[in-house]
Formats: sequence, structure tokens, C-alpha cells
Amino acid sequence: MAIISVTSVRTISEGRIKRFLSSLFFSVAFIWVAVVFFEVDTEVVYVLFVLSLMMVGGAMAAGLMISPMIKRVRRRKTEHLLTQLHRSSQNSSGENPPAEIKD
Repeated sequence: MAIISVTSVRTISEGRIKRFLSSLFFSVAFIWVAVVFFEVDTEVVYVLFVLSLMMVGGAMAAGLMISPMIKRVRRRKTEHLLTQLHRSSQNSSGENPPAEIKD
């Protein structure tokens, strides 16, 4: 008898896992219906599977190549050149930044 832990139930109840399991179920059902009722050759299903894996792999590779450019575009404002110049001028002159006045 298998014991289901609370963490495994919590993991299944997350939205991403639910969407993954439901999409997996419906894709398997779609392929089963195509093979059984519409007499689609299993070779066609294999080719579809291999090509879909290649497409997903290509999308992952493209995302890995594009992500450094996206990180540069989405830098924080504190990392801009003008902010760095302003900080370096304050540090070199020995001035302390003015304290914020709270009401």
C-alpha cells in the first residue's frame, strides 16, 4: 500500500502540474482517437512526435541564446551608466547623500 505524502498532494494541486497533466491526457487521447477511429498510420504519429521534439528543442535553444540580450535590455535602473557616474562623483567628493525627510 502506497502512502501519499502531503507534499506530493500539494505538488499535484499546483496549477502548472494540473495543466501539464491535462495537456498530456488530451494529447494522448487525440492520438489514440486518430489511430483507432481514423486509421492514421503509426508511422505518421512517430514522425509527428519526433518533429515536435525537434521543435521544442529548437525553441529551448533559441531561448537560451536570446536570454542574455533580454537580460541586458531589462537591467535595473541602478545599473545605468548615469547612475554609476553620479555615485562615483559623490564618492570622490566625499559628500554624503542628503537624508530623506519623513513626515
